[in-house]
Amino acid sequence: MLGLKWRYDISINSKALSDQNLVDNIRSAEPISQEMVDEYYRRCISIYLNFIGIHWHTGFYLDDNKNISPVDQNRMTRCIAESIDLSQQDRVLDVGCGIGGTACYLAKEYGCMVNGLTPVETQRETAFELISKFGVEDRVTIDLGHASLLPYPDNSFDVVLFFESPCHFPDRKTFFNEVFRVLKPNGRMAGEDWLATDLISKDMLKKWIQPICKTWAIPMLGTGSCYLTQFENAGFVNNLYVDMQSEILLSKGFSVTETQQSQLREEIQSCQSPLLELTLEGLLSLGQAVAAGAFTIGRFIAHKPA
Repeated sequence: MLGLKWRYDISINSKALSDQNLVDNIRSAEPISQEMVDEYYRRCISIYLNFIGIHWHTGFYLDDNKNISPVDQNRMTRCIAESIDLSQQDRVLDVGCGIGGTACYLAKEYGCMVNGLTPVETQRETAFELISKFGVEDRVTIDLGHASLLPYPDNSFDVVLFFESPCHFPDRKTFFNEVFRVLKPNGRMAGEDWLATDLISKDMLKKWIQPICKTWAIPMLGTGSCYLTQFENAGFVNNLYVDMQSEILLSKGFSVTETQQSQLREEIQSCQSPLLELTLEGLLSLGQAVAAGAFTIGRFIAHKPA
C-alpha cells in the first residue's frame, strides 16, 4: 500500500444520508440511480483501498499456487492495454478511473498520456496523491464527469479503456456512443467488465445476478453479446468479446468454496459497519454466482473506422 490518505466528508452528501440509509436505498432501488452509485463510491474509498488496493478491478488470475496480489491486477491491466497495442504515442481515456491507480500504472508502464474520468470529487483528490507518488504528473490528468456525457471534444483520443466501470453505468448504450464520438478515426476501445453469462435463464438472473447488483451499486449486469450489439449500433467495427473464463482461473479471485463462504457469513454477522457489511455480502454473492456459472468477466476490443 502506498500510504494514501483518504477523506470522508459527509457534508458532500446533500441528502445527509447515514451509511445505513444509503445501504438500505441501494438494496431497495429499482433501478439504482447514478447519484446513488456516485455516493456509494465516494464513501467506500477506504474499504476498497483495504481489500483491493489502488487498482479497482479484478486480476488476471493464473492457475498456480501463488496467493492473489496486485501482480494479478497489473497483469489484467497489461492484458487489456496490449490487446490494442497501447504505445507511448497514444492519448488515452480511462473511463471510471476510480482513484487513478490504473491510469498511473498505464502512464508509467507505457509512457502514454492518460486522462482518467471519475464523477466523484473525493476519488479525484485521492488520485492526485497517487499521481505524485507514481511521478507521472506530466502524463496523467484526472477529470470530473459522467460516462453518459464525456466532457471532451469529438475525436480527442486514440484509445478509450475501461476496467469494470460500464457495469455501473445506468445507460451503457449512451456511453458507447460517447466513446465512439471522442475517439479519433482509427481509434481503439478496449476493456473488461463484470457480466452475466450469455444465455442465462431468468431464474438464474434473479437468484445469482440480482444479489450482485443489490450489493455493488449496479443497475444491472449485461452480457457479452449485449455489449457487442451496442458496439455495432454505435458504429464500431472489428469487435471482439472474450469470456475470460477461457483465459484466467476465475474462481481464484472469488469466494467459491463452502469454507470461504462460511467465513464470509461469520464476518457479516459480526460486522458493525453498514458499508463494510454490504461489501462482504457482495463478495459472498459474487462467489456464489461464479460457483453457479452465472457470472463471468469479459474483455472487449472495438475499433472506430477511419
